[in-house]
Amino acid sequence: MIAYITVHIPPRRPEQVSRSKINELLRERHQRFTPLQRLLHQAANQESWTAQLRALLPESLQRDCEVVDVRGPRVIVSCRNSASATKLRFLAPELTPRLAELSSFHGADEIRIRVSAGER
Repeated sequence: MIAYITVHIPPRRPEQVSRSKINELLRERHQRFTPLQRLLHQAANQESWTAQLRALLPESLQRDCEVVDVRGPRVIVSCRNSASATKLRFLAPELTPRLAELSSFHGADEIRIRVSAGER
């Protein structure tokens, strides 16, 4: 004879699950920064870098270019299309020293330009 026991476990509401996971991700326990904190920090840096770059660009390029990363002396910029990338390549020699004057880009001596993957 086999006996079955039914246990009713009330489901958690989605908000409870989301909050608990977010709180868990934000906690600093074993690491200096959690993956979510590092990601949020990188996103904030990208927004700041992009705003600084756009302030130096002509209006026609401001919406098409954004800073992806700053790696030592290299500033990596992504452009929405190849036309904008070409314009930026021509501006790069005069733009690089102006960027290097800003604290976020201190020591920058090269702008690497990429075209977003969405353009064909």
